[in-house]
Order: sequence, then C-alpha cells, then structure tokens
Amino acid sequence: MISRTMAVAGMVSMLATASASGAGQDTSGAISDDARALIARTRETQAAYSIIASVTLYKPDGSIVGEWSAEFHDRNQHRVETPRDRIVADCAEMTGTYLDLATMKASQNAAIARAACGVQANSKILSAKVAGPRQNRFGRVDHLVVVDEENVRTYDIASDGAILGATITGRDGQKRLMMRATYYVAKAPSDIFLPSSLGRSAVPANLRRSSN
Repeated sequence: MISRTMAVAGMVSMLATASASGAGQDTSGAISDDARALIARTRETQAAYSIIASVTLYKPDGSIVGEWSAEFHDRNQHRVETPRDRIVADCAEMTGTYLDLATMKASQNAAIARAACGVQANSKILSAKVAGPRQNRFGRVDHLVVVDEENVRTYDIASDGAILGATITGRDGQKRLMMRATYYVAKAPSDIFLPSSLGRSAVPANLRRSSN
C-alpha cells in the first residue's frame, strides 16, 4: 500500500497493482541484502500504525489528479482506502478482500494481499537497492529503489515498516504516481480489518481531502 493505481498501499493503493507481470518473485542477482531486509520489513511488520497520505496521479492523457489514500496495520492485518476502493488483507495468510465503491462489488484473492501488504509483490523485481537514509516530516526513513519490468518504484520506509512516501515512474521516464504521508500515528482502530467492515470508511471525514 496506497492507491489502486499504485498497487494499492499501498496502497494502494496499496494497491489493484501498478503492474502484474509475474507472481512477485524476484530475480536473485540484482537485489542487495539490505534491500531484501527492507522489503521484508514492510511485508512482515507486526506494528500498529495509521497513515493518511496525499497522492498525485499522473494520467496517460497528461492530466494530473490529486487525491487522498489511507493505510492501517495491526499485527498481520492490513487495510487500504482510496476514494474509489477499500481493501482488507491478512498478511500472514495472504488473503485479501477488495471492495469497488462505484459498484459495491467485492472480490477476494491472494493478489489483493500481495498488493496491499508492504512493498507490492505482484510484480517481478529485476533489481532493488537501498539508497540510504533520509529525513521526512516524521523523522528518519530508509529510501528503497525497486525496478520491475514496467516501473521504477521508490519507497520511504519507517523503522516499523510503514511506507511514508512512494513514487512510481514508468521505465519510459513518465511519472505515474507520487505519495506522501500527511498523518502517521503508531496505532490503528481495532474494528476495521474484517471484510464486513468495508462498507464504512475508517478515515475521519476531515482527513479525506484531495491533495489539490
């Protein structure tokens, strides 16, 4: 997670993936050990956190759209929201439920969980490296650069595994998405991780704001 265009979740959104050109298995030679550890931090974290983010989508027609997204995590449970969709996933069992808000139709499969739980795992990783620490508004993060068959993805990852910033750029150099967390706390509501909860938003109305 983080928006649906971004592979949901984170997102996102997640998070519903930015690309899905494989089962998410990486190639062995071009991924550094510290990058593997950082990717695992996002996918295996047991931390509780809530994130609201500002998202900019760069559409193929040249238009730019600003919106919000949200991710929540507690132990193995993860939730992603955007203005268009909501996801809950069990990151240990790798099960996920996706709700399309336009149709209110739900679907379930493992690809949803692979998109939502940490660095999305529906795209084959060609290379990955840690580009050092940096500071954002919430403190120190580790900057990860991932190259897959379609995109270059970057992530700013907190010590608890939360993704506090991300970009997606096509291999052709075209921007596709930028996400920056605007709200981040080390707790999550306890009643938002069941599929039955997807009919209501877990994001307070005052935080559901466009980034424009």
